[in-house]
Amino acid sequence: MFLNTVGAVALAPNVLLAQAASEDTAANPLVSLLPFILIGAVFYLLAIRPQKKRAQALRQFQQNLSVGDEVRTAGGIIGVISSLGERDAMIDVGGVKLKFARGAIAAPAGDDSE
Repeated sequence: MFLNTVGAVALAPNVLLAQAASEDTAANPLVSLLPFILIGAVFYLLAIRPQKKRAQALRQFQQNLSVGDEVRTAGGIIGVISSLGERDAMIDVGGVKLKFARGAIAAPAGDDSE
């Protein structure tokens, strides 16, 4: 009986310290959310932002196309633009004229960045 009482008294300070520690961390929920916020920020900076920049550059390139530009399509066909419409482009590939959607033109012919 004496040992149980002494053991309970000896454990009481540890229980009180554990309760005090849990009250400190529970008081500020931002501390527990901080790792998720940091992971989201890193993901945005490394994945989403560069992709948006590439997409914007591609849209700008496709809007500024002109007759005589040598281009590469998304399928890998390289040719010279012979005429442009609002939504399509006629590309001359070795004497054969092919009609492509403007969105299918991926890059200038000499650009191997993709």
